[in-house]
Amino acid sequence: MVNKQVYQWLNERDTRKRVLQAFNQPLIARQISKKTGIPQDTCSYLIAKFVDVGLLVCLNPKARNGRLYWPTGKGHQCRRKLYRDKNRLYDEPELLEIDWRLYGWICFSHRSAIIKILTHPMQPSEIKRLFRIQGTHIRISANNIRDIVRLFLSKGIVRPVKIRKKAHLRYELTDIGIKLRQLLIQANASL
Repeated sequence: MVNKQVYQWLNERDTRKRVLQAFNQPLIARQISKKTGIPQDTCSYLIAKFVDVGLLVCLNPKARNGRLYWPTGKGHQCRRKLYRDKNRLYDEPELLEIDWRLYGWICFSHRSAIIKILTHPMQPSEIKRLFRIQGTHIRISANNIRDIVRLFLSKGIVRPVKIRKKAHLRYELTDIGIKLRQLLIQANASL
C-alpha cells in the first residue's frame, strides 16, 4: 500500500491507532493489550495486519513466544502524523542497543514476574514468599523459581552474592538484568 492508503487504513479504526501509538519501546502482543485495553487476540490480529502493510517489524522472528515488534520507518511516519493530527508533541522513541531476543525470552510471565521482584539480593525461597505476600496471580513453586534463577545465571541476568553469616547464596540482577527489568516496567506502564 502507498503511504496515503496506509494512513487512511490506519485512521479507519481507533484500535489501529491505539496499537501504533502504544510503542515507546519494542513490545509483545500481551504488553500492547495491557497498554491499550484491547483484547490480546485482537492485538495479535492487528499486529499481523500491521506487519503485512509494513508498519511493524518483528525483532526476534525465530522466537515461538514473546515476539517483539517495533515500528518501521513507515510506521514512525504514520505515528508522527497521528500525533500531529491531534496537535500533540511527538517524541520519536529510539531503539536501544540491547539483545532483543533475550528481552523477548524474559517477557514470559514467570520470568518477567521474577525479574521484576528481584530488587535486592534474594534466595529463590524469598522470591516465593514475596509472591505470596504481594498476592500476585503467579502460581509457581520454589523449585521452578530456582530453575528460572539458574537460567538467568547462565544468561548473565543475575549473579550470585555471598552474604556473611548466611548459609545460602542470594542472587541479584546484573547490569543487563537491571536494564531488562526497567524495560519490563516501562512496557507495563499505560499510555
